[in-house]
Amino acid sequence: MRDIAAAARLPLATTVYHFAKKEQIYAAVLGAIAEELDQRLQQAIVERDSFSRLGVERAEAALDALAVALVRWAAEEPARVKLLLRELLDNPSRVAKASRLPLGPFLERASALVAARASANMLGSPEVAVLHLVGAISYFVAAWPTVARIVGDKRAAQIDESYEREAIAFARRMFGIAPLGARARSTLEDSRESRAATPAGRTRARSSRATHD
Repeated sequence: MRDIAAAARLPLATTVYHFAKKEQIYAAVLGAIAEELDQRLQQAIVERDSFSRLGVERAEAALDALAVALVRWAAEEPARVKLLLRELLDNPSRVAKASRLPLGPFLERASALVAARASANMLGSPEVAVLHLVGAISYFVAAWPTVARIVGDKRAAQIDESYEREAIAFARRMFGIAPLGARARSTLEDSRESRAATPAGRTRARSSRATHD
């Protein structure tokens, strides 16, 4: 608790007043992550129009936007991704007794989006599809520091450059929809590069690398 108070630049008494136990702080952080994911989901639904303008079916555009939102959130917040993985791995008994599950609204809304727009040929349930997508993206974040060392700097840079595009292709296969056309892929690359070129994008990139290091 002293470390947390020091990092927040607050007196220990103030921290303990608001959060009597570490578990309360942990729950608050999980709640903040869940709200952030839900906001990204809502933003993805709004941004589907940018995909529609590329000639992508409107129903498919929402799923593309969901995949992009998750990939970019994970790239910007690797520490939070790892925290969620640790929560899922380490706390099944606590979850069984929890009165509130912060990630519930995100899973329900994302599953509803998939159920309404994925191909009728999609295998399995929408909840499983969402978990597969989130799981694949989360595993990539957790494994990337080790994989980057294995493959070397040059190959790691190539993988990093194409990852967003490949993640969208993976999501489309899982949702049972056709691959993106060349024009849409090109626009996605332009969007990714323009975001990385902004001061905020460069800051997030440095933050992600520092976290992985």
